[in-house]
Amino acid sequence: MANENMSISAAGLAAHHHFLTLNEYEQRAAKTDRFGSDKDSIDQLRYGLFGEVGSLLSAMKKSKRERFSQSETESANEELGDALWYLTALIRREKLTLEQVTEAAIVKLQKHLHITDSRRISNNSTFHEVDGLLAFQNKQLPQPKDVLLYQLAAQAGVMFSAFGEKSTDLACGTPLDLLAELLSDVAMVAATFSLKLSEIAQANLEKIESRWRPEGALYTALFDEDSSAYEQIPRELKIAFIERDRLGKKIVFQQWRGVNIGDPLTDNRLKGDGYRYHDVFHLAYMAHLGWSPVIRGLLKCKRKSQPDTDENEDGARAMIIEEGIATWIFNHARDGGRNYFEGVEINKLEYGLLKQVQNMVSGYEVAACPLWQWERAILDGFSVFRQLRDATCGVICVDMNKHTITFEALEQK
Repeated sequence: MANENMSISAAGLAAHHHFLTLNEYEQRAAKTDRFGSDKDSIDQLRYGLFGEVGSLLSAMKKSKRERFSQSETESANEELGDALWYLTALIRREKLTLEQVTEAAIVKLQKHLHITDSRRISNNSTFHEVDGLLAFQNKQLPQPKDVLLYQLAAQAGVMFSAFGEKSTDLACGTPLDLLAELLSDVAMVAATFSLKLSEIAQANLEKIESRWRPEGALYTALFDEDSSAYEQIPRELKIAFIERDRLGKKIVFQQWRGVNIGDPLTDNRLKGDGYRYHDVFHLAYMAHLGWSPVIRGLLKCKRKSQPDTDENEDGARAMIIEEGIATWIFNHARDGGRNYFEGVEINKLEYGLLKQVQNMVSGYEVAACPLWQWERAILDGFSVFRQLRDATCGVICVDMNKHTITFEALEQK
């Protein structure tokens, strides 16, 4: 079946709209690639690609088993996006370009879809080249969804016998053949979910650039920037944390400008764990996110002149969500040998944790903050927490403009 009936080409559409090009995706994805080019790193990339395909299969199983699980389409969009990222990273390791592999993948798709028209992609091509081919074919894919998923999983498994090392298995083909077959499989699986490769690639870039800070990326603007000065969280402040013994219990008081604020805190747990210092996490959210309904309430700087903002962004529910996040992360950091994230470097915090936090703040202003800001807030907060816990008292200094939170020693009186 020839494609002469297609009314407008991807190149023609690109002339009217800005589409994500293959080169642009490749370059932006490369900026978040922290793997090396040694054998161990390449193995990790292979494992990553195979793992994302496995996660997609697992998500499909879960969606059929659990009534309220993440939708199939949503899961497929994320997992296929991650698979595309790993595939692109492996393409770079083979000294190939995404354009070269996509051109070869289109040839394979034409063969799979029984399209006789032969075409080559041009410079600055987009994923719409592939999407257009599949859209033209409509629902006439060569295999049903389950079969295509198995085919993708099997093809990903071929990497371990054919990819990178000098393989003696001639059936495996060249790296270009293998990578093109993988990309064509990803595209066909996407089509079975009514997804476009162009949309998957764009969503993947948004995800990875939220998780890993792109070079030159700025912090999100402060949410109360346009509020009156008396309704803004103080851009700089120092909070003293003072511990006292009361009837055999460790109690922490907080002072701002020499005045006690909030209630004295204990660990509220039979086996102490230092949670009495947990307000440092709210201060860290303030430093790195420009957000803390809890601190805003303690310092009496709610945005009362904006009734909707006061009720929804600064109100009780927002405070409960913030406290819930702080408590949940604290318990996670305490348990499982994580030692309150000691030794965890920037870019190494668990993505699943950050994603869960993102879900918890959905619908609130802080949802505008990328995950890399959350990571810095969490890791800096725990760094200060460990110092304060060991010293039992101290001054926590916050600078919202510089996005810093630091610890200063304070002598016990």
